[in-house]
Amino acid sequence: MPSIPLGKYLFEFLRDKGVEHCFGLPGDYILTLYQALEETPGIVPVVGTHEPCAAFSADAYARQRGLGVLLVTYGVGGFNALNGVAGAYAESSPLLVVSGGPPRGYTTGGDWTVPQKHHVVRTESDQLDIYKTITAKAVRIEETGTAAAMINEAVDVAVNKQLPVYVEIPTDMMTAEIPTGSGKTIPPRPDGEIIKKAAADFVERIVRAERAVVLAGVEAARFRLQNEILAIMDARGIPSATTILGKGFLPEDTPGVLGVYAGVLSAHPGVRRVIEESDLVILVGAKMTDVNCGAFTADLKKDKLLIARPGWIGDGYRRYVDDIDFTSFVKELAQGLPGVKRKPPWPDVERFDYLNSGSLMDRFVGVINENLDENSVLLADTGDSCYSSLFVTTKRWNGYLAPTFYNTMGFAVPAALGAQLADPLSRAVVLVGDGAFQMTGIEFSNLVRHNLDAIVIVFNNDGFGMQRVFTDGPFNDLGAWDYTEIPKLVGGGRAWRARTPEELSDVLGRAVRFRQGPSLIEVVLEKGIISTGLKILTDALAREKTGLCPLYSGKDPQCKHASKCAYCRAAIWK
Repeated sequence: MPSIPLGKYLFEFLRDKGVEHCFGLPGDYILTLYQALEETPGIVPVVGTHEPCAAFSADAYARQRGLGVLLVTYGVGGFNALNGVAGAYAESSPLLVVSGGPPRGYTTGGDWTVPQKHHVVRTESDQLDIYKTITAKAVRIEETGTAAAMINEAVDVAVNKQLPVYVEIPTDMMTAEIPTGSGKTIPPRPDGEIIKKAAADFVERIVRAERAVVLAGVEAARFRLQNEILAIMDARGIPSATTILGKGFLPEDTPGVLGVYAGVLSAHPGVRRVIEESDLVILVGAKMTDVNCGAFTADLKKDKLLIARPGWIGDGYRRYVDDIDFTSFVKELAQGLPGVKRKPPWPDVERFDYLNSGSLMDRFVGVINENLDENSVLLADTGDSCYSSLFVTTKRWNGYLAPTFYNTMGFAVPAALGAQLADPLSRAVVLVGDGAFQMTGIEFSNLVRHNLDAIVIVFNNDGFGMQRVFTDGPFNDLGAWDYTEIPKLVGGGRAWRARTPEELSDVLGRAVRFRQGPSLIEVVLEKGIISTGLKILTDALAREKTGLCPLYSGKDPQCKHASKCAYCRAAIWK
């Protein structure tokens, strides 16, 4: 059986899977693998400024490309990357984490006279054990004969489940010769007839419905089911909305695509009416989370639901069959849904009017919205950068990336690097607060290093603006940075400052025309200025915590319009 060094096999295999970039930081436990990577044509290392940044970059690459790779050294690197990998798991991203590890045969053993290896915290298996809790599969390679199969299987799990996996490679295994013929792939699941029967059950319900609607989520985006959703829409004139986490799944200027539905956080009250007055809501790949449900204000009743997602094909009460392949089911449904000759007109739903909003933050975002095109990928960081941008109109597949479920700060700037390398024809437009930028914004240097023309817009409101809405204090203050000096610091790019929407329109136009590197625009805001989206969210969260409607006057025992109130009529749990 032919053999090949393990490191060479790993990177040639990943390259053949379509991976062209591996993100991470070198360290002594993984330097040998970095050397193998350098020697493999067609796949290159992208060295981040810090492991959390590299994890966010690899996550975004995975979301846009279908598989991302993160390389970390043992202990200090692996533990640094944990938050980014946890976010990838929470938000269904196919990320392969490759870590170096102690050599085979090493054990702490409990003998205090035996010197402990550096980077080991307690026992040599600690890192592997921790990664088992935040990945779909975590393994350590110990034998040459099974190495290829373990690598193949880990990648298969990441791709087939759209979840992160972890592979630890001992330092003494990285150059070991491994047999290449031992690799295995996960065979297709033989459940074709079961899938056809389940799809027929869906078709029967859909055909009987008079006002069906599709609500697509993040898993539909990760499994690249855009064409299938469009086919379902086209067959019977069924409109579609997305959850917050699924935003940008389809271009939002597509006829019949209504934008975000999330209870009170819906893109427009008209979207909420279409969804909640329909007689059948087809949930495709939608995770039920508090944010996706608009802080529990989504009005979705179980008797009007069909649900298709990994692990559940059925209605609001039961699975129709045992677990079957999600993507195969959706493809079968799209192919088998009969069309109608006369389709109803698409619902006439207005867009959110950013430019004429009473919120200054909204008007700034309205300027950005006007400058997005079919190449733009909008990346929003946690905070008002995210909630102010929920109603923008994206114009491409997977045109919006934000950690809207895991809600980690510092995602967007490193993610711009991964997203634009994953699709060189795209252009990243980043919305980030000054708090999140001070965490990971120095990754702007890598945008310069790789000559990427991303546009980074920093909303400077002098601190953690979203946290001020909940509880304010000096702990929300930040040190004052001159963000326009960042290009000078890192040796490339250009920067501008804007204090009004008119100024932003001018400098954003300049940034759009500048293609010789990244641009940075500092938008100056006073403390306390927030968007409509963030105001709605904080009102909804306050109601969830206190039980008091934000529209409640205090004079009556309860909200007088509870049956119609946007905040009080939620029925997601009924």
